[in-house]
Amino acid sequence: MGQGIGPGPSLVQTGGMGTARERYLQALDLFSAEARAGADRLGLPSACTDWSIADVIRHVVGVQAEQGGRALLGGEEPEGQPRQHRDLMAPGGDFEAIDRWEELAARLRSAALDAAEDDFAQLPMATLDLALHAWDIRWAAARVGLAGNLEFPSDLLEWMEEFREHASEEAVRSPGIFMPAVEPPAGATRSERFVAWSGRDPRTGCLPRADSVPVPTDAS
Repeated sequence: MGQGIGPGPSLVQTGGMGTARERYLQALDLFSAEARAGADRLGLPSACTDWSIADVIRHVVGVQAEQGGRALLGGEEPEGQPRQHRDLMAPGGDFEAIDRWEELAARLRSAALDAAEDDFAQLPMATLDLALHAWDIRWAAARVGLAGNLEFPSDLLEWMEEFREHASEEAVRSPGIFMPAVEPPAGATRSERFVAWSGRDPRTGCLPRADSVPVPTDAS
């Protein structure tokens, strides 16, 4: 997902979807819940190719520190060439990832409650990033039969679907953003159809696999 595609469709408030602030906070809490649930299995492969749960958390810390930090915490624009979205990754080992996320999430949540609504116009991609990576973490548990796939909250999903309708296919399929869309399976839920559009196989996570998985380490 997206460093290079700009803020995307703002969709600040549409129908029953709530405000951009409410969506950001909802996505923040959704990701936090999944990160905590994955804390005892940080080495499991996630739905993001080549990334474990810990890698996903480190990535989200990197993205939110830059994008959320700039919008809500008074952070400055990074100097030099913008980094590819996929390259945004916080330092530290697996077990540090949760602590780093919890610390940052607390600061972002507090700042979001006091921020002006206009500040959230910069954060549609950051909001979408939180929601999708929450799904990626849940996928890791679903893949080995420990949980079912994540279903997005209805208001947040409605906004995500509206985002999809307005998104530039050229932009979202650029390197480091989304893989090509996947054909959703018969009977797919709305959440599964959305993640299929984002290039994820929505049903892979429903079937336990026999292959071995790595265990968390303190190494990066």
